[in-house]
Amino acid sequence: MILINGVEQQTLASDDRGLAYGDGFFTTAKVVAGKVEYWRDHLERLMLAAKRFDIELPSVLTLFNEVQQVIQGVELGCLKITITRGSGGRGYSPQGCGQTTRIVQVSDWPAHYLTWQQQGARLDMAVFSLGIVPALAGYKTLNRLEQVLIKQELAGLDCDDVAVTDINGHLVEASAGNLFWRKGSTLYTPCLSQAGVKGVMRKQVLKVAERLELASELGLFPAAELDNADEIFITNALMGIVPIKQYKQKQLSDFSLTEMINKELTDD
Repeated sequence: MILINGVEQQTLASDDRGLAYGDGFFTTAKVVAGKVEYWRDHLERLMLAAKRFDIELPSVLTLFNEVQQVIQGVELGCLKITITRGSGGRGYSPQGCGQTTRIVQVSDWPAHYLTWQQQGARLDMAVFSLGIVPALAGYKTLNRLEQVLIKQELAGLDCDDVAVTDINGHLVEASAGNLFWRKGSTLYTPCLSQAGVKGVMRKQVLKVAERLELASELGLFPAAELDNADEIFITNALMGIVPIKQYKQKQLSDFSLTEMINKELTDD
C-alpha cells in the first residue's frame, strides 16, 4: 500500500521538488508482526532532517496513523516514509513551495538478508568513492545517485556488498548500510562527519557498545584498516547486523563481537 498525503494512490506531481531536485529525506524501517522496529529512532531521524533542511513535517499523530494504516496485517515488511518539500516553481529556490509531500508505503522485506544473517556476506572494496559534503553528512536525503552508481558497480562484482570510501580514501560505509570492524578488542566505525548516513541500527550498536563498556573508536580511517580487521560486520534497519565472512580474498571466521552485540539487541 502507498499513501501520498494520506490518500491511497501512486501519482506524484511532476513539479514535486523531491523528484526535481532530491529536495527531501526519508527513513526505512523493518516491520515485524505489525509493529515498526525502533519507531522512535526513525521518527527522531525525520525530525532532525526536517529541522536541518527547514521542511515542515506532518504531526506525529498523522504520521503514526498513516503508518498504522499501511502496516496493518504485515507480518514482515519494509516501511518507507519519504518527505519532500512539495511542489514549487522552476528553479532551485525553495521559496513559494506548496504543502509538504509525505509518502508512506510498505513493501516486502528483502529475503536475502536472512541468508546473510545466518551465513555471513562477502564484502569487497568499491572503486567508486563518495564526495565530501559535510552539510549533508549523516542525513538520509533523497540525493541517492551516488548509491545508485555504487549498486551499479556491485552488480558486476562477485560479492554481496562493497565497502565505500570518500574521495580522500577514508572509509565511510557499505553500499546501503553502516560499516563496523574489530581489531583486537576495539570496535571501529567511521565518524561520518564528511559523508555517509548515520543509520538507526548504527545508533543501536553504539549504544550497546557503550553499555557493555567496549573499547570503541569513531574517526576517519583509511581503507587499509579493513585488511587488518579481525572481524567485520555491516548494519542497517532492515538487515540488522550481518557478519562478513569474506573481505576481498580473506576469509573471516571470528564473529564473537557480532554475536555478542546481536544478542544484546535481541534481548532488549
